[in-house]
Amino acid sequence: MYQERYDVIVVGSGPGGFPAAIAAARKGLKVLVLERNPFLGGLLTSGLPLLAFIDRSGRQVVKGIAEEFIVRLREVGGATEHMPAPIQNSLTYVNMSWARIMVNEMLREEHVDTMVYAELSEMLMEKDKVTGVKVFSRGEGFTFYAETVIDGTGDASCAYKAGARYEKGENLQPPTLTFDVENIDIEKFCCYVREHPETIKLPETFAGISQSAGDFGPDKTFAVMCFFDLIEQAREAGDFTLPRNMIDFTHQKNTDRGFFNVTRAINIDVSKPEDYNRAEDICEHQVFEVIRFLRKYCPGFENCTLGQMMPYLGTRESRRIAGKKTLTKEILDELPVPEDSVALTGYNVDIHGQTSGIMTMIPIPHAIGIPYGCLIPEKVEGLIMSGRTISVDQTIFGMTRIMSTCMAVGEAAGTAAAIAHRKGILPSEVDVRELRRELMEQGAVVAPE
Repeated sequence: MYQERYDVIVVGSGPGGFPAAIAAARKGLKVLVLERNPFLGGLLTSGLPLLAFIDRSGRQVVKGIAEEFIVRLREVGGATEHMPAPIQNSLTYVNMSWARIMVNEMLREEHVDTMVYAELSEMLMEKDKVTGVKVFSRGEGFTFYAETVIDGTGDASCAYKAGARYEKGENLQPPTLTFDVENIDIEKFCCYVREHPETIKLPETFAGISQSAGDFGPDKTFAVMCFFDLIEQAREAGDFTLPRNMIDFTHQKNTDRGFFNVTRAINIDVSKPEDYNRAEDICEHQVFEVIRFLRKYCPGFENCTLGQMMPYLGTRESRRIAGKKTLTKEILDELPVPEDSVALTGYNVDIHGQTSGIMTMIPIPHAIGIPYGCLIPEKVEGLIMSGRTISVDQTIFGMTRIMSTCMAVGEAAGTAAAIAHRKGILPSEVDVRELRRELMEQGAVVAPE
């Protein structure tokens, strides 16, 4: 049975929500997780490899609950090691079904109450303070109250409904629908790459990153952007209409499978229901088109088959809240790790153009710090932001939107909620020094090791 009141309500159970719930529950708080999908885990269950647990300098910059999740997955054969990658800094493969199970198991162990099929309908407020939420699930309405609400929705839905100030760029990064392709002749593909090195050229905007034919092989894990030449042929013949000029996929060593991040719906704002629905339709049709293209044009893919497909659209960008602090592109000159950092991001500036199809990648030599103020909305109390909706500008968002960073931010959000509960204060009043100390005691990384 659900309670009417909780210490903490976490809305969204994905990379930003799941670790927040675990962190708060381990401090003795009564926690409720609300998830709009029919299962827990959000994009952690998409099959998308997790990026940049390790930064470009070779240091592991995300640990804590995120690392515990990966270790437990490895124990059941559901994840790989963190493998260095020239484009993404590191890749960690995760089995989508095991990820879904492990999120559920870890929440059960901490006695976290969970509700799926729970769509947020209203934020409860007393003046400028959040006091609870209303959700709609399976034809019924529910009202829950809490001292603190953590927004792990990915779209800042709680903050938006609470009246917090937020930002959205004019050209949002496009959403995508990822999928697996099976029965690939990897050796034949690699032979083609060796004979046609021009097929793996990286975009000019990928400054400072290079790949060669030696990076690829059946016994190697690799990420590749390829088939620039074949796409030109297919487009001229009317067989390729996607707003992409290459195929982007990753291969896990000693398998015949590839994970594809290719589809994109342009001119879309996923915070608008009509746009979201249109994007789902566009991307599903694009999956069909990509499979036909691979079979017809691409060496090694003649007999490939469609494997698992992500159960719903993957959003790259929507709302970002205006917080007590904001990270802006000016920090790229110094790449600081401030003393009020509560998480690190070890990724690069990775921006997918909305209308042009052009991708920009700027390598970042080492991780930067995310201050606690980026998690706290300007004027709304009792609310902590988690995941990709924290207060950063559109350039820095290209670094902080990835799942490993979102998990690190989630652990910080849940730990902050626990400190606020213990001291009887608002999340905005939490002493960052105490928060950092507790995060380090839990094994999280808040400063370079």
